[in-house]
Amino acid sequence: MNARNLILGIVIVVLLGIAFLTLGGGSTMLAPQPTPTPNLALLELENIVNASGILVPVRRANLAYHGALPARVLRVAVQPGDVVKAGDVLIQFDAAEEQAAVNVARATLAQLRAGATQEEIAVAQANLDAAKAQLAKVRAGATPEELAMALANLERAAAVLRDAQSQYDRIKDDPQRGMYPQSQALHLATQEYRIAEARYRQLLKGATPEDIRIAEANVAVAQAHLNRVKAAARPEEIAVAQARLDQALSALALKTLTAPYAGTIAAVNVKEGETVTPGVPIVVIGDLSRMRLEIDDLSETHIARVRVGQIATVTFDALPGKSFQGKVTYIAPMASARQGGTNYTVYVEFDALDPALRWGMTGHIEVNIKQ
Repeated sequence: MNARNLILGIVIVVLLGIAFLTLGGGSTMLAPQPTPTPNLALLELENIVNASGILVPVRRANLAYHGALPARVLRVAVQPGDVVKAGDVLIQFDAAEEQAAVNVARATLAQLRAGATQEEIAVAQANLDAAKAQLAKVRAGATPEELAMALANLERAAAVLRDAQSQYDRIKDDPQRGMYPQSQALHLATQEYRIAEARYRQLLKGATPEDIRIAEANVAVAQAHLNRVKAAARPEEIAVAQARLDQALSALALKTLTAPYAGTIAAVNVKEGETVTPGVPIVVIGDLSRMRLEIDDLSETHIARVRVGQIATVTFDALPGKSFQGKVTYIAPMASARQGGTNYTVYVEFDALDPALRWGMTGHIEVNIKQ
């Protein structure tokens, strides 16, 4: 190729390059790339926390019998679905012993407050008179009549002993004499004679200082009792009697299980005639006028993004297509370990709910953490 043709080729290439640039042929490579538009749907999902829970009454209770010992059910006054008022009887237990204790305590208190009757005073006076008469008799010693009677008893016992001895002498040489009635008769006759002899000798001797001391003590006891019967009850005694009555009434009250507040009976786990153990729940009650969703599957990765007061959208399996607005009212301060991870309990409450929703239904929440 000669120099002329080489120069011509270079000029043509330069002209073509200028034309290419002038017509915008390089705009695709040189122009800045536009910023991609973010996917708003994905961003929104990242701001939503989902969880599930059970719909329950805010106020509910498992009621049990709290007596000291097992009790027999006398009457079941309610069944599931019944609406009750505060104080209504739910279960009545057998209270025969407790009622008897109340009756005794009430009568004792009434008697202390009223004082002794004339009959009680008369009995106490008669006991004192008898004790004084016995003391006088002990001090005076035996009368001639008592000595004569004691001597006659001794002589009669001696005659019986002689006869028993005579009957025994007939069989005393028999090796089996202990099996004969004569042996037993001699033994009894000997005992009776010794008793009669001791009684006669005691009467002859007269009362000992110990006998007199005992008789004087009996008089003192009878006199103190009479004084006590005549006197009004002390404040301490009335206080003790009142405390016993209060205790008996408390035990009697435990024999009736009543509704702690107005609500609906959800379950009754006992029948009439059955025996219940203290502390075992037998009636479930709840106030259905105020319900909440109790959620226990919020993981530790989500709980930090949830706050009390946040609005939650709630749906229920029982009402597909419907949603309700609730509010987070409680977040547990401590986690509960469940299979699959560490979770926290959260409550969601509502201003209004569909009457078709029931205790125990499953609900699902969505909480927008950006709200």
